[in-house]
Amino acid sequence: MQINEYLRSELVRAGFAGVDIQKTPLGVRITLKTSRPGLVIGKGGKRIQEITDVLQEKFGLEMPQIEVEEVEQPDLDAQIMAERLAYSLDRGRHYRRAGYYILRKVMDAGAKGVEIIISGKVTSQRARTQIFRAGTMSKSGQSAQEGVDKGIAQCIQKSGVLGVIVKVMRADTKMGDDITIKEELLAQAQTKKAAELTKTRAEKKLKKDYEMVEEEGVLSEDDKALLDEVDEEDISEISLEPNKMAEKEK
Repeated sequence: MQINEYLRSELVRAGFAGVDIQKTPLGVRITLKTSRPGLVIGKGGKRIQEITDVLQEKFGLEMPQIEVEEVEQPDLDAQIMAERLAYSLDRGRHYRRAGYYILRKVMDAGAKGVEIIISGKVTSQRARTQIFRAGTMSKSGQSAQEGVDKGIAQCIQKSGVLGVIVKVMRADTKMGDDITIKEELLAQAQTKKAAELTKTRAEKKLKKDYEMVEEEGVLSEDDKALLDEVDEEDISEISLEPNKMAEKEK
C-alpha cells in the first residue's frame, strides 16, 4: 500500500492505473500500468531510474526491475478516471462539472454503465455524498464481480479529504438476461426443418393418393355377398349394375 501511494503521487499526471509487484529469483519485478508511458520513463530513462532508486532505498526492495505497460483504453479504466477526477477537484474545479465531464467521457468511450461517487465536504462544512450515474450498472452477482472495474482516489483540500469512487461496467460484460443468436446454426436448423416439412408433405400426398386408389377397388359387403352366391361359371354373364341385376332376378 505504501508503494502504491508513492507511485500514485509521483505519477498522477501520467495516468496511473495501478501496480503489480512480483518477487523473482533475480529481484522484484514491478509493472506500472499507465496511459502515458513517456512521462513515466522520462528523457533518456531518467525518471524511471529515480523511481527505481527510491523503491530500493526507501522501501528496501532488492534489485527492482520496473516495466511500464500502456493502458489501451484509458477512458474505460476506472482507476485512471478516478485519478483524473481527483486531480480536477484538487485544481479547484466544481465537483458537479468535473463529475459530469468524467461521466460523459466514460460513456462516450463505449462503456455499458458508469457510477461516480464523491464524498466529503464538497460544498459546506457538513460532509455529503454526491452520486452520478449513467447507463446500466450491476450491483451483485457474477456480472458485478467480473464485469465492473472499480477505482478509488483521494483529493486533499483545505476543508478536508474528498473521496472519489468510479465504477465502470465494460461493454463486453455478459449479463444474465443477454441472448445471443448464432446465425449460422439458426440457418442450418431452418434448412433442415424445411427439408423435413417438404418430405413430410410429399409422404402425406403419396399416402393420400394410395388410399384413394385402394378405395376405388374395394367392394361393399352386399357386393361380396352377391359374388359368393353366384357360380364361377356365370360370373362372366352377370352385371353388377342394380337395374340389370333386378331384371335378371325377375
